[in-house]
Amino acid sequence: MRKNHVIARHKLGSCFLILAAILFFSSCAQDGFDDKEKFTCDVNNSQLESPSADSITIAASADGAYFTATWPVVFGAGGYQVSVYDVSDMENPIIKDSLIDGCSMRFNREEDMNYKFVIKTMGNKNLNNIDAKTSTEKAFTTFTSTYQTIPDGADIYAYFQEHPLPADSIGTNINYDLVAGGHYTMSNAVDFGANTVTLRSTSKSERVNIKFTGINSGFVLSSGITLKYLDFDCDASANGFINMSKSPAITGVGSSSNYYFVNDPISVVSCNIDNMHSFFFWDSKTPTWFPSNVIVKDCLVHCVSTDTQNLQGGAYFWTSKGNGYIRSLSISNSTFYNTGNVDVKFFVQYGGASTTLTSIYGWINNTISYDHCTFYNMCSSGQWGNYNGIAGKATSYWKMTNCIFYNCSTSGVARRFLAGKSSPTTSTFRNNTYMKSDGTFDSPSGYDDSGTDIKSDPVFKDPTNGNFSISGSTQVSLGTGDPRWLPSK
Repeated sequence: MRKNHVIARHKLGSCFLILAAILFFSSCAQDGFDDKEKFTCDVNNSQLESPSADSITIAASADGAYFTATWPVVFGAGGYQVSVYDVSDMENPIIKDSLIDGCSMRFNREEDMNYKFVIKTMGNKNLNNIDAKTSTEKAFTTFTSTYQTIPDGADIYAYFQEHPLPADSIGTNINYDLVAGGHYTMSNAVDFGANTVTLRSTSKSERVNIKFTGINSGFVLSSGITLKYLDFDCDASANGFINMSKSPAITGVGSSSNYYFVNDPISVVSCNIDNMHSFFFWDSKTPTWFPSNVIVKDCLVHCVSTDTQNLQGGAYFWTSKGNGYIRSLSISNSTFYNTGNVDVKFFVQYGGASTTLTSIYGWINNTISYDHCTFYNMCSSGQWGNYNGIAGKATSYWKMTNCIFYNCSTSGVARRFLAGKSSPTTSTFRNNTYMKSDGTFDSPSGYDDSGTDIKSDPVFKDPTNGNFSISGSTQVSLGTGDPRWLPSK
């Protein structure tokens, strides 16, 4: 059973109520009532009914961390039996048959989940009342509303050619559902223009398969995008996975109107990206792009790097035109590994701008964060990062925690992460493994001065075939690297 905090309130105590569900036999005198003023229940010798679905309210907390479910009191009840389910995983209830002696409960909230709330009124022996015959079910979801569902088997490029994005949708996030477990193709680059689009499977546990079938297949953006619960096979494409547009569909700013700021996140969550020949993210080297947030979370990325024209002197995350850079790059709970022949020069490379230039547009700081990731053979003869405009600045924040690096950045991962700037106060390092291909370890002194770097082999199970399960005792005990590779508890 998943861990949840269930908080019962408004104690029924059979069915004596004083204002809001006070305990059975409790007195109201302290609330301005004398001992003779009590609300007693005259429901007895009865079969009770469960609360109706319409009477049940389920509301998210302000921070989105949990739900609170409430329902009206059923007079004469001894309590309520409650279960909560993820509809896609009915065999493993979130909450199973919890007996609630109250009229509300709280439980954890997760994004993109279809829930079922089940409640049954329980009898009260003292009043000779018996359980409700049936439970009440109430469905609810944390999926944002769907604009359209793309049919299983479709060519996604052809679909958007035939179903253009609505002209009045700019400024809103348009959600397109793909059929859970479905199979799709993409025959060319899909350009969403100035629209912010989400492509997602309708089930977190049933990924959608998308096969690139054209040499230019990939995504072209002038705004944000969210990709969720999708598995991509990029083998047929020589293009980058995500490309900023060479012909921006948004208005530029600056003295020459040539700076393009993207406010909505570019987010790739719970995706497998296989056979990626070129970069993961690129600004297309034409306009100067400033993406606000690029997020990679819970992803497995297999690079088969063959793009000698762009990658050999470039980067997997690359803003190469003029002054462009990503304000916040966050990579977490993910694995990147390379089995290709081209050794990429950088993992991340930005243009030369600093926050001095961008502060007039509201950008006063920037961050790069890696947390609980596994990197294997990435930039093995290259350097991890190159960003002269932001390196060493008091407004630049750096985080590298709980990561495993193997054969990455010969000049030192920690050193090149900070672009050679010694241990700024704005940097955070913790529990990283910097292992070389010969079994020795980087000395990160002067850059990662946390004293927590791990100099022991993580012992990958079968890295040649993409299995990075670890058995190294230190990494296992600290839970470092991409969590998918940790031993099952």
